[in-house]
Amino acid sequence: MFNIKNIIVPTDFSNLSYSAFDYARDLAEQINAKIHLIYVLEKTPPFLALRSVDVSEEEIMKDMEEEAKKQLSEAAKKLRYDSNVEIIEVCRKGIDYEEIVKYSKEVEKALIVIATHGRTGILHTLLGSVAEKVIRYAKCPVLVITPEEEQIDN
Repeated sequence: MFNIKNIIVPTDFSNLSYSAFDYARDLAEQINAKIHLIYVLEKTPPFLALRSVDVSEEEIMKDMEEEAKKQLSEAAKKLRYDSNVEIIEVCRKGIDYEEIVKYSKEVEKALIVIATHGRTGILHTLLGSVAEKVIRYAKCPVLVITPEEEQIDN
């Protein structure tokens, strides 16, 4: 049996990603594991952000990182919800699935709990799937959560 001590929960602050929180928290409580809540910030700011204000790229990235850390802290409060589970907040810069997989290699005895839309066909081909790429490249177990319809952002 696996000796899981760390549960990695990726978030993009959407209702979809929050749908994995209950599973991760319940599992962490049952096996006495820590939760690593990870958010991946893009390396470069969106094109519109660069063109719409008269500030440098560095300033925009600094502001985006500060905002991401605030949102990560709020997400951690939602995840903790009436629990004593230890939550480690992680903010990385890069390509989402690559950073999630890289982080999973840095953490011993890890399990990734990630939510997905569960789309198939042309919609999946067009949008891609962070969850699918994490499953493909992660060397640790991955638990994929498909949320109820009302949990998905429209």
